Amino acid sequence: MKDELPERYFNNKNKPKHIGDLLKELFPRKTLSRSHSLYNNVRNAWRDIVGDEIFLITKVDGLKNRILYINVESTAMIHHLTNFERRAIIQKINDLLGKNSIDDIRFKVGNIK
Repeated sequence: MKDELPERYFNNKNKPKHIGDLLKELFPRKTLSRSHSLYNNVRNAWRDIVGDEIFLITKVDGLKNRILYINVESTAMIHHLTNFERRAIIQKINDLLGKNSIDDIRFKVGNIK
């Protein structure tokens, strides 16, 4: 069996590996040059985009495939933001940071600290 598999499968076979290390080897991170800078720009301008009241109860959590993920402190605010504010926020982000920077926003209950 050892002849069938590459040598890399047998290095440190007696030493346990962390699951996180294994996952990093299996799924390496892609470089996020433009989207990473776009994420930082959105995070830095978030207070100006949404105002102080919404800023205090939300936190920019991530950006992937032109979808912005936002943590919100309550489900009631998620309902309000999704139904009444989402399109205006997307428009402000695209006006501020460039045409079609963000396609959608997804809100979820999460840690805002």
